[in-house]
Amino acid sequence: MAQYCIARKRIVKFQIPNTYDINKIQLGIPVMNKEAEVVGLTEVGDIVLPAGIFGPQSRKNAYGYFNTDKTRPKERRYVSTNWIYPFGNTNASMVAADIYKECYPKIEVEAYGIELQLYEDESKQQFVIVNMTDEIRKKYMKEAINLMLEIYGKCYVYDSVIRIENAIKRKRCNWEILPPGEMPSRHVEKQLKSMNKKTDTFDIARLKHMEMYNATTIVEGVNGFKGYYAYLYENHCVLESAFYGNATYIIPKENWEELSQKTKRELLDGKRLLGKIDHTEKWKQNVENTFKKLGITKNLVG
Repeated sequence: MAQYCIARKRIVKFQIPNTYDINKIQLGIPVMNKEAEVVGLTEVGDIVLPAGIFGPQSRKNAYGYFNTDKTRPKERRYVSTNWIYPFGNTNASMVAADIYKECYPKIEVEAYGIELQLYEDESKQQFVIVNMTDEIRKKYMKEAINLMLEIYGKCYVYDSVIRIENAIKRKRCNWEILPPGEMPSRHVEKQLKSMNKKTDTFDIARLKHMEMYNATTIVEGVNGFKGYYAYLYENHCVLESAFYGNATYIIPKENWEELSQKTKRELLDGKRLLGKIDHTEKWKQNVENTFKKLGITKNLVG
């Protein structure tokens, strides 16, 4: 199997030798040290959406991004909700204060959703490879290479597809069930405290509001799903993000083993969405109205 190595910070244009077929090439890197571990791959067949911690390419890949449209006039936009003491009175109860700014309109660009997989060949040599889909081959080859370059500093282009044996169980590793009694708000606060980070980019109050409802199981997103929590109810699954500027998604509840193996794009597919509640100043009321219609009830205590 022929190969060549790209070793640079990023590429501007994707080009391959004339002898390579775009429909057959494979992107990847041999595992020589901790190449698999750094993105959360542990067992052969594991698939992950890389976390957005490596740089701008991984953030765009996991979360998408926004372009600013400066051809249109600025608009008053809700930014976040801060909890403050009224008039600086620390003896009073804290109240919610919605923050607005004059901003240019934003155009949302969907996340690429490029996944990585741990593969092992007949000689027991392991590779971290891009999970090549038709969409990646047609639209995101440059982005896939730049993602590998950002994480590893190099990317190998192989001239033929790596065939995954059917006997190898493929498993996406993007979710972890929280221990019984562990609430997302406390979980995030503990994580931030251990890392000595502020909560400025996290809406802890929104997570606390979600905890008022009767979820049977709560699951934490990891890797590229970091910041998301899945609240499983009797007939629905609600995906909530701890980060400012996202939205609350409501999808039909299925067997969690099946749900956990879907890509982010599959989970948030508009055709199967039962509801999307944007993080605006009316988020809390919209959640209560929507949950009431769906029969999602609050805890009797708390």
